[in-house]
Amino acid sequence: MTTAALLGTAATVAALVATDIVPVPSWALNGVDVASHQHPGGSAIDWGQVAADGQKFAFIKATEGTSYTNPYFSGDSLKAQEAGVMPGSYHYARPGWNDPRAEARFYATTLATGAQPSLPPVLDLEEDGGLSPAQLQTWTREWVDEIQTLTGRKPIIYTYDWFWRNRMANTTEFSEYPLWLAYYSDSLPNNIPGGWSHVTFWQYSDKGSVNGIRGPVDMNSYYGDDAQLQALAKDLPSGTVAGDAATALEPIRDAASIEARIANEIEHATGVDVPMTTDFLMVLLGVIGGRLPVDALITQGAAQVEAMGGPEAIAQGVGGSSEDIGGDATTASPAGTPEGAPGSVATAQDVLKALTALTGALNEANANGTQLPLDLLTRILQEQGGGAVNVSQLLDLLQQFGGTQDWNAKLEAGEVPADPNAVEKLGEAAAAVEAAPAQ
Repeated sequence: MTTAALLGTAATVAALVATDIVPVPSWALNGVDVASHQHPGGSAIDWGQVAADGQKFAFIKATEGTSYTNPYFSGDSLKAQEAGVMPGSYHYARPGWNDPRAEARFYATTLATGAQPSLPPVLDLEEDGGLSPAQLQTWTREWVDEIQTLTGRKPIIYTYDWFWRNRMANTTEFSEYPLWLAYYSDSLPNNIPGGWSHVTFWQYSDKGSVNGIRGPVDMNSYYGDDAQLQALAKDLPSGTVAGDAATALEPIRDAASIEARIANEIEHATGVDVPMTTDFLMVLLGVIGGRLPVDALITQGAAQVEAMGGPEAIAQGVGGSSEDIGGDATTASPAGTPEGAPGSVATAQDVLKALTALTGALNEANANGTQLPLDLLTRILQEQGGGAVNVSQLLDLLQQFGGTQDWNAKLEAGEVPADPNAVEKLGEAAAAVEAAPAQ
């Protein structure tokens, strides 16, 4: 959510920024919304502290437009859930730039990698992209229709007072959907826009301070009790695109949840974000199965490399704290990290070598004309993982089911280079895989 988007006329600005932090009704539930901005310098969100600070829910940015996936979405979603914070998500809309149904599809597929159950999907509508009110209403209608078809859930609409009254011509067409209203004042407006009789969520500040989150964060209230919040959260239903993808990834998500619990402990002790290997492999398997877009994998893989020092670290051969994505790569544990637990130190070179090996194995499987039994691979990975899944396990399975070389042995022998374009090449290889029919 952006402060700039909330600024309209001078009068509107004065009303919105009348106060930075405002009191909320004592009966309302507190919550936050976060994006990659809440991870400055790769720092972690300490979700245990967030929960202890009284925050009951967290909307986590998932996607923007048709090409950006928040690299922290899946991890933060699972980590929040493990800490007892109800997870939600939101999609930042780019009307005027993209087809609304394409944006909804991009968001829906990404939701499959998040925690379940979760709060309803959210359309974050705060810019018009040059569209007229009538055009923007049509854009919004098509997005809402598509997301309901893909997820089977009625979305929440996030907007701000001035925008809806002016850029959406105060249409009442969408008043049947839950409203999340951004209004930075000590109370809500007397007349809520758009024909809504009440708000479901109220974002009352963008300069909040919450234990466990570095820097300012958006503050929200839920107008209901805990039982109602729990009832609002549901699984993605089977028979929908998003629901079927979430079901297929469930075994890996279960392992990722265990890993998230361990990651929360490490991040609480070190303050360093732990990009989860299982989280990354869940996205990879989603791309291989055609359930997730390639962009999701590229974004997630780039985040893994960036967490270890970025491209410059590749040249220097150094890196920061992260999950041992390389499986057999040489690692050391940070202070406070249990031996063998997620959070070991690996260089950016280690990560790129592992991704290069995965690319080689997938390309060989493709060249062999092998149909990979993804459902079986997913179950085996979950059973073998013991709470965490690493790349070496997947390479072993690709050798067994895809007829590939022993890429783990090639990694150990130092025969796999650190290809700086490994993330993009892995995305291409994964998208080309032919999956065997589900049994």
